[in-house]
Amino acid sequence: MEIILKADVAHLGKMLDVVSVKNGYARNYLFPRKLAVLASKEAKRSLEKNRAAMEALFRKELAVSEDIATKISATQLTIERSVVENERLYGSVSSTDIAAALKAQGFNIAKRQIVLEEPIKQLGNYSVPIKVFAGVETTVSVWVTNKEK
Repeated sequence: MEIILKADVAHLGKMLDVVSVKNGYARNYLFPRKLAVLASKEAKRSLEKNRAAMEALFRKELAVSEDIATKISATQLTIERSVVENERLYGSVSSTDIAAALKAQGFNIAKRQIVLEEPIKQLGNYSVPIKVFAGVETTVSVWVTNKEK
């Protein structure tokens, strides 16, 4: 399947490149994340006509994303959880919990944008990486504290 990339994708290509990928990769990864569009004849013609406008739009989205990234990096989240013993949590803190805490702070970040290798299971301070936009990453400080009874 031929597609036109709307953003830089690692190991695939740069923005506005026309590349060929497998159908499943395009349908399940690139299209839902709005990283690509189908490369039809009309889309290719439109690409050539509107290349400058599309690049300007991408730069604008990138600038907004960088602004959001700086605001997120200055944010500290506090998540309270019950403790079983020795600072071990009853349950865990997952990317869904962090996304909900960010939403409460006014940030619209999906849980799939939060790069948490494994759930947090201990009390403490953690730096959690977040992919805000293609090529824009930041970290948020998450404090996991004991829920007082």
